[in-house]
Amino acid sequence: MPAAVHGTSPQSQLDALIVVGGYWGLAPDWVPRTGYARDRNTLVSALAALRRALQNEAIRLRRGGRAHVH
Repeated sequence: MPAAVHGTSPQSQLDALIVVGGYWGLAPDWVPRTGYARDRNTLVSALAALRRALQNEAIRLRRGGRAHVH
């Protein structure tokens, strides 16, 4: 159903789902349940860092290097 029908945005619906614990049924037990940022700037920075890491890994693989796994 469109967000306008419910009067809430998809993001607020997702936030509500996470707050009540609905998401955690999908995540393994080892995934931390607290400590996640809720502000956009932190999430954008984290996404940019993940993209850089992925790009660096792809470059390393193209150059014939082995993937580095932590």
